[in-house]
Amino acid sequence: MSWHWKELLPVDPFTVRVSDYLTDLDQKVMTLLYQPLVGAVAHSLYMTFWAQLERDQYWSERQPHRQLMLMMNIPLQTIFEERKKLEAIGLIRTFKETTEEGSSYLYELQKPMNPKQFFENDVLSVYLLNRLGKQKYRQMRDRFAVEVVKEETYTELTHSFDEVFTSLHHSEIVSNLQSETSDAMKFSGEMELLGEESDSLLFSEDEFDFELMKKDLSSFLVPERLLTEGVKNAILKLAFVYRIKPLEMSRIVGQAVLHDDEVDLDVLRKKAQEWYKIEHSSEPPALGLRTHPAEHQTMREKEPETEEEKIIKFYETIPPLTLLEIRSDGAYVAPADAKIVESLLIDYHLLPGVANVLIDYVLYQHDMKLQKAFIDKIAAHWARKKIQKVKDAMLLAREEQEKKALAKEKGQSTPAAKRSQGTRKTTRRDRLPKWLIEEKEKEKNKGTQQNKNKQEDESEGAKSGPSSENLSNGAGKETTDAQKRFEKMMEELRARKREKGES
Repeated sequence: MSWHWKELLPVDPFTVRVSDYLTDLDQKVMTLLYQPLVGAVAHSLYMTFWAQLERDQYWSERQPHRQLMLMMNIPLQTIFEERKKLEAIGLIRTFKETTEEGSSYLYELQKPMNPKQFFENDVLSVYLLNRLGKQKYRQMRDRFAVEVVKEETYTELTHSFDEVFTSLHHSEIVSNLQSETSDAMKFSGEMELLGEESDSLLFSEDEFDFELMKKDLSSFLVPERLLTEGVKNAILKLAFVYRIKPLEMSRIVGQAVLHDDEVDLDVLRKKAQEWYKIEHSSEPPALGLRTHPAEHQTMREKEPETEEEKIIKFYETIPPLTLLEIRSDGAYVAPADAKIVESLLIDYHLLPGVANVLIDYVLYQHDMKLQKAFIDKIAAHWARKKIQKVKDAMLLAREEQEKKALAKEKGQSTPAAKRSQGTRKTTRRDRLPKWLIEEKEKEKNKGTQQNKNKQEDESEGAKSGPSSENLSNGAGKETTDAQKRFEKMMEELRARKREKGES
C-alpha cells in the first residue's frame, strides 16, 4: 500500500487559485522551458489546474481529487508524485486545511519565470542545457530573444511624467485623503494585489555547511558582511547544481570578490562553471532526484540488523550517480551512463532507491556494463508494476535471477540438449570439396596399383631367378655372387642324379 494514502485521498476536496495573472507567454514558457525538466505528466497537471479557473477568475470551484483522477486518467499516486515536482521547481504552493469534516487542499499556481529570469537562473538553465543539448538550447533561447534597439541612431521623444501630468495642491491632497476617495484605495476584507515578488526555488541550508565555508574563508579577503542573503542563496544554488563542497566553494567565493566591497554574482557563477569543467567535464550536470523519498524508506528510523536490511538502507540513502561512482572505484561517471540514470528517474519515473537496485542488478549481470536496451526493458516493467520500495525492487530482481537460472537448468536437461551434448562429444569432421575428394581417390588408387605391380615383379623374380636383362645390365658384385651360387647348386643337383643312377 502506497504512502500517499496517508496524506491524500480521492474524496479530499481541493481548490485552485493563482498568485498572479497568467498569460499566453507563461503558457509558452511552461511548455517549451519547464516541460523538458518536469516531464509531460507534471506539465499536464499544471495546465489542468490552470484550466479549472474560469476567464478572469482567480479562484476555482471546490471539487474532489477523484474528479481530477478521472479528468487526467491517472491514479492518485501519480498525481501526488507529479505535484511534488511542481512544488520543488516553484510552480505550485500546496496548503492543507484540517477540520472536523476532513482535509481540504489549496493549490496556488505560481507564475513561471519569464524567459530572461529562466535563462539567467543558475539551476534551471543548466538543467535545460543538459536535457536539450547545446544546439537546441541556443535555438530555444533565441526564440525568446529580441533585437537590441540601437539608440544612437534614434532621437528619443518620450515625454516624462511631469510633462504630461500636473501635481495637486497640498489642500487638494488633504481633502482627497479625508474624503471617500481614500476609502476606495483600501481593500475591503482580506485582499491582496497580484504579482507578489518571491523566490520560486528554495534550498535547504542543511545540505551545505556554511560555517565550515566561513571558517575557511579569510576574513581579510572576504568579510562576513559581504555574505548577504542574495550571495548565500546563489552559493546554495551553485553548490547544489555543481556538487561543490564547502572548502572548494570558499576558494571560488574568494575569486569572486571585487574591490573588497561586494561579491560579484556573475563572476561567482563563472568561477563555479570553470571549476566544474576542470574537475569533471565540459558536459553540464544532469537533473535528478537526490535520494529515495523519506515516505518510501523502510529503514529510515530503524537500525539495520541483517545483511539484507543493510543493503536496503544503502540503496535508500545513496544517490544513483554516487552508486555508479562507488562501483567504478571513484572513477568519473561517463556521460552516457549519467544519461541512463537520468532516464530512469525522469522518463520511467523510478524512485532513486529503485533505480539503484536496477543499476546494480544490470551491472552484475553484464560484467559491470550498463546495457541500455536491457535497462529500458526492466525499467518499463517495474514502472508498470509501480515499484516504489527498495525491498520490492530487490524481490523482483531476485525472482528474475531465479527464473533465468531455472530456464538455463531446464534447457540443459531436455532431450534435445542431451542429444546436442552427445553430438558435441564426437569429433567434428568438415566435408571436403568434391574435386579434392576425387583427387585424393586418384592418388590413392595410383599408389595402390604401383605397390601391386612391384609385388608382382618381386614374385616373378623369385620364381624365375635373375633375368638376362638384369645380368646384362649388371647389378655389381651381388649379381655375380648370386649367379655363382646358382651354378654351384645346379652342379650339386646333377651330381646327386649321377650317384642315384649308378646305385
